[in-house]
Amino acid sequence: MLKLSRAPLLSSFFSIQLLCVSHFPAFSVKLDTSSPIKIEPGPIQLQLPDFSKVGSELGSGIGNFFSQGANSFANTTNSSEYNDNVSRGMSGVAQSLGNGIGSFNREAELQLFPELTSTFRSMASSAINPRNVFQFGGLVALSFVITTTGYYLTKLAWEVITHKLLNPKPVILLPESKYGRWDRFKRWWKGYKTPAMIFDESAKERLEEIEEKTKVIRRHNKQRKNRHNKMSYDNLLLHGKPGTGKTLFARILSDLTNMDFIATTAASLLQSGITGIKYFNDIMAMARRSPYGLILFIDEADALFVDRSALDPSSDHYKILSHILAVTGDGNSNFMLIAATNHAYIMDNAMGRRFQDRVEMPLPNNKTREELINLYVEKLLFNIQNNDIKFVKTAQKLLNKTMINEMVEKTQGLSHAEIKDMITAMHKKAYASKQGMITVDHINNAINQAIEKHNMFEEDDSKKNTKFLLREVS
Repeated sequence: MLKLSRAPLLSSFFSIQLLCVSHFPAFSVKLDTSSPIKIEPGPIQLQLPDFSKVGSELGSGIGNFFSQGANSFANTTNSSEYNDNVSRGMSGVAQSLGNGIGSFNREAELQLFPELTSTFRSMASSAINPRNVFQFGGLVALSFVITTTGYYLTKLAWEVITHKLLNPKPVILLPESKYGRWDRFKRWWKGYKTPAMIFDESAKERLEEIEEKTKVIRRHNKQRKNRHNKMSYDNLLLHGKPGTGKTLFARILSDLTNMDFIATTAASLLQSGITGIKYFNDIMAMARRSPYGLILFIDEADALFVDRSALDPSSDHYKILSHILAVTGDGNSNFMLIAATNHAYIMDNAMGRRFQDRVEMPLPNNKTREELINLYVEKLLFNIQNNDIKFVKTAQKLLNKTMINEMVEKTQGLSHAEIKDMITAMHKKAYASKQGMITVDHINNAINQAIEKHNMFEEDDSKKNTKFLLREVS
């Protein structure tokens, strides 16, 4: 057993019994590691971004251990040829391990990884020969696995440090943002699946068209031969009533094209004052670093992209908008801008021209409402993982095809989000009841309240629009 403490690390013998095929007799190899290896403890000071002091003594200790072990192993084979081969190979690994841990700093990406590659090639060329392959094939293969694994784990660790510590994400990003390999791994680990694409046929067709075009641009830009002739992504403006799936449209597009997805709101950029320019520049830096291409989604964009004639040129809002206009231009090969708005008519004309594609997100028709109701009923009410069997059977009995058809007719004019909220309300009403079981009253009350809420919202929206038009005329 290996113990790390202030006492000597190791004072024992390792015995390895190697049994060869019938042509080779069994023999014993002893590694003499009786000489103690000490790691003197000392204060470790972490001063980002300089990591030169982290683990220097630990790296030296590991390097000495590997070096002594390699020499002892080689000496016991009684072969000068193999002695030289293994000593050179394992000493190279020891030196790389010691240097890698002892000098892991901002220069690691330029110096450590090439050293590891060189060491790997040196060990492979020195260790592979016919005699070694026959007698020590397993040991050589294991050394390859350890070296290769260490190389890629070190590179992954460096990426995590770079993104998490040296280049942290801006604080204005929304939770649904996904960026880089680490976020992709976390989503895979949690069993993430692309949301169902439930839109009217017109929106589906546009999504498929934009998806194919974006994939072509991304493939073109990833080819090395096109690095000096990259294509610009076409920016996209999504407009329509609230809750019609604009954010969902952008998320599905990022999943289908395998691009990074950064989501924020216009209010987040504006509430920070002039710092909003810095946040936007941080996002642009993330776009330049992304190996996948990046989709930048800005929700409630009408609050940011208003007509500049209504703004004070000395205001922070005017400066942020002007900066975004300058950066976006006619498109960009690093990122695709997607903006969502409920009021496209109040946007600045210059900003409007930045969007090569415009898609109106309509309210769901009868077919789409039926698909949405079935989706959320299955997800919330028929889910045996979140509900007991009796609850599910009762819900399935009540929400039969006839009831679903009645709900489709009653909910005409409701948005995607309002339908989801209506099914969620049924679930909550049932659980809040004394019996904890869904009833017809829960279903009808949820439907009626959803329709009443929608009508009130429409009335308020009509009053606001009338007030806005009167102010424009005056």
